[in-house]
Amino acid sequence: MISLSHVDIELLSPFPRVLVPSRKRATVPQVVRDNKLHFENAVVRQLRLVAKDHLFSIALMGQLYIGRVVAAVGEAGQPVPMGVIMSTTTVFLHMDYPSSSLDETARDWKAVWDAYPWQERMLLAGLAGYNALVDHIVLHLRLALSLDKPSITSHGFLVQGVGGVGKTLLLEALRQQLVALHVPVVLADSHTLRLEADTSTAFPSTSQFLAHSLRSLEASSNNHQHGVFLLDNVNALVEDDGTISALGRSLLQILDQWTEQGRPLAVVATASMKALPSSLTRTGRLERQLLMEVPTEAMRAAIADRLLHDTVLAAALASATGGYVGKDLSKIVRHATAMAKLKGLAAPTWLELLKAQGTTPPSQLQDLNVQRPDIDSSWNQFAGYDALKSRLVELVSYKFDKKDAFERLGVQTVSGVLLYGPAGCGKTMLVRGLAAVSKANFVQVQASKLVSKYFGDTEKAIRDLFARARSSAPCILFFDELDSIAAKREFSNDSGGDAGASGVYARVLSTLLNEMDGVGGQGDIVVVAATNRVDSLDAALVRPGRMDQMLEVGYPSSADRRAIFRQYTKTMPLAADVDLDAVAAWTDCDSTVTGAMIRAICKDAALHALRESEATTFVAHRHFSQATADYLRA
Repeated sequence: MISLSHVDIELLSPFPRVLVPSRKRATVPQVVRDNKLHFENAVVRQLRLVAKDHLFSIALMGQLYIGRVVAAVGEAGQPVPMGVIMSTTTVFLHMDYPSSSLDETARDWKAVWDAYPWQERMLLAGLAGYNALVDHIVLHLRLALSLDKPSITSHGFLVQGVGGVGKTLLLEALRQQLVALHVPVVLADSHTLRLEADTSTAFPSTSQFLAHSLRSLEASSNNHQHGVFLLDNVNALVEDDGTISALGRSLLQILDQWTEQGRPLAVVATASMKALPSSLTRTGRLERQLLMEVPTEAMRAAIADRLLHDTVLAAALASATGGYVGKDLSKIVRHATAMAKLKGLAAPTWLELLKAQGTTPPSQLQDLNVQRPDIDSSWNQFAGYDALKSRLVELVSYKFDKKDAFERLGVQTVSGVLLYGPAGCGKTMLVRGLAAVSKANFVQVQASKLVSKYFGDTEKAIRDLFARARSSAPCILFFDELDSIAAKREFSNDSGGDAGASGVYARVLSTLLNEMDGVGGQGDIVVVAATNRVDSLDAALVRPGRMDQMLEVGYPSSADRRAIFRQYTKTMPLAADVDLDAVAAWTDCDSTVTGAMIRAICKDAALHALRESEATTFVAHRHFSQATADYLRA
């Protein structure tokens, strides 16, 4: 059975009166109102197993009271249908008030709203790490409900974010706080609304069905009170072809009416990161768009601390979970807790958390096509170039792990790294390994594949690419063949194009530069690019603040070639006469030998051995001699 983090309770009336909330009399004893009797202790002592919306009885001051469970939230921060009240469970009491108190509260609700501990209550409701977003929503909800500043007030708010980031939890937490403040609120899911609207026979039209669903808010606004409509998964109101469904059109009509009539009502909707029709987000509708971002390391630490109640473990878990969202962290903690229980431990240790994290990939990275390279399959395979590798690790470590040192000195960390050099020297493998050793996510793109013949598609592809990188931070965004989209503007139509083609390249380059400028201030994204034609790049791209570090990946030195030979023959069965130093020395006569050529030589040596005998179990020195001679002659 799930242990509860907190439970919301509403007292209905002293038994045996009618079991409905009454605002005409003070149901809750005065000693509870005055905090002379700790209601939470009474609940923890007298209740054990509770379920949402279930009725219960509790004894207070010799009187039996009937109550109802408004909400139950588990230790992982998720609403649960049933759970066990523990000694650590926090109890919230929704108190009713006499009519005179209600009138006073209605007159001064703004003061109550401003004094309400929003951050603490949202945290207790399970939402951690998004303090700035909560402050933003609370501020603009207050403006919408009070109508104090009609010129800057928005009645519609759209919160967008990737799957699992916590949008549904945000709405549920908001609902709990609005209920506690006696603000009429309706929480609905767009999928459920569409299903009910399509199957309901009680209403002749979707507009009447929606009006019926929102009747409590309409009634409150008619009585000069305010109300909030919370709508989850607003994407469900959009058809596959991009048009708005009948239910969606009815919702927009109601929003338009609220705006025209100046009603103190607001809508907070959530949606995925998919593009929505402009008619949904135009002025007067869901015009104020907020991003529920993928949590940063500090935000992940707050979320993990909410789940683990251990600041040290939470900080360690946050450091190891770049690109993870709240749902992933909750899953890790649940798995780790289960493993700890099997070992007889009261709480998970770092070992259980690390094992759980290893079996829980970031859910949003699957949708974004973001990779998490493995050190053994990338970094360790890139042999040689020790000085270059050390320099790259230093640059990235200052970006991801040691940025505080740069902040103390008042300078920014590296925003972009340009790797240039001949083809076949391993620039792509080097960057993949860099992402692995820095524990960062990896987004790779062949820059030439971004180019489209359709107007605006290339610019959109670049913007989407940077959006993927921002959503998966900490991230290394790698552009291969950068010169295909970032050539010097005066060289852009060398291939016989006209001025129109030159304008296309200018727009593409301008989009790339704008996105690079946006990444410059982001602490968790490094842009790395590779090119074989560094002299053809536009000067605006390689200035400080963009590609401010240029590193050459040249032909391998003699020591590098020996290391590369040893790496590529590590899994080959070699004869006793094989001298890899001598094999590497044969290539000293050609300074243009690359890592790709060395790999081909090793493969060709194995083929020579198989030509001698398909039953052979080793590769001899003579096979390397033949393979090297073939390549040097070529």
